[in-house]
Amino acid sequence: MSVHVPVPRERGPSPLRAEQVLPLNRRRLEDRMQDLGDLYAATQAGPSWEVDRGRRVFQRRLAADARRPGFALLVAEVCGASDDTPEDRTTSGTAGTAGARGAAVLTGCAYGFPVTDHASWWRGVDRYLPADLARLGASGRLFAVARILVAPEVCTRHRNADWNLARRLQTRLLADHDAAAGVTLVDRTDTATLTALCGWGWRYAEEDTAPGTVLPALPWRLLTLVPR
Repeated sequence: MSVHVPVPRERGPSPLRAEQVLPLNRRRLEDRMQDLGDLYAATQAGPSWEVDRGRRVFQRRLAADARRPGFALLVAEVCGASDDTPEDRTTSGTAGTAGARGAAVLTGCAYGFPVTDHASWWRGVDRYLPADLARLGASGRLFAVARILVAPEVCTRHRNADWNLARRLQTRLLADHDAAAGVTLVDRTDTATLTALCGWGWRYAEEDTAPGTVLPALPWRLLTLVPR
């Protein structure tokens, strides 16, 4: 999973106005793919050509992942406004594009799918799962969170707060699927994403590995999240 953490703006998030979190089915996902691409672009740092390329990759991967069994996607949105006043901006990190007054503005998304006992289709995740997590997968109660996409402020500020948008999205994903735990894979060189996830309550699965166990040198780190 990748979170992408560019330099945050000065204005921090506030719990006073919360985004609405709601699911999108596959049909509605197709209708809002452009908006989701805009959300991706709004949360990235770097030259425009790099952001544009990343946007296309993001949309292709999302379309492919949407075909996986049990796929689920949540979006967070607020009511848009034509004037750009502080009261009309989302307060946990705005990302997305505002339209006419009253239009919904996307501020975040998260998606994933259940891990089963045939989990090798997602980055070979079966090679990473400890025995207890593999058993949860076989029982249908392990959920892979493939992506959390939020604004920079959400990644770096108030990460321990229950109203933090990323925490709300990941908690809702797991609750909607009665998951006993969530898992995700992160490139081991992506320190920004690893730091953000640990701030949102994720922990390295290696912490639960028996002493003396030799783990393979793989390019991904496996993190787990147990709902409170």
